[in-house]
Amino acid sequence: MNQLQFQEIQPENYDAAFKLQTTCHAFPWSQAVFVDCLTPPYFAWQLVDENDAVQGYYVGLLAAVEATLMDIGVAQSSRGQGLGRELVKHFLLECNKRQALDAWLEVRVSNKPAIALYHDMGFETIETRKNYYPLADGKEDALIMKIELGK
Repeated sequence: MNQLQFQEIQPENYDAAFKLQTTCHAFPWSQAVFVDCLTPPYFAWQLVDENDAVQGYYVGLLAAVEATLMDIGVAQSSRGQGLGRELVKHFLLECNKRQALDAWLEVRVSNKPAIALYHDMGFETIETRKNYYPLADGKEDALIMKIELGK
């Protein structure tokens, strides 16, 4: 894997992260929603290689003392190399910088690798949100997960 570095996603450099987002999800955000998530209270970062190719990204939201991981994605060609873990670690560091006390996320119940990663990083499953995520032929449940920060 190439040398990777984090860059804050700004309105002038979001194109590649937005395109990646559309390949990571069956029901991606619109461009307008993605751009709206680049202004406070949102924060967004991308992981780029030495050729400035975006290999991963995340979007967070800070509301009072609670942060939420709104979206995260890793390029198909870079999966299985620990980039998801690096993205979540960076997200949690940013949460701490912003003095969040808790971080939350929702994940599809079928996304077993992500669920395992989140549990491994200290997130606890709080509850199941029924019929949350759209599917081609219905809806899928989401797990709501939380980690306490600042301890």
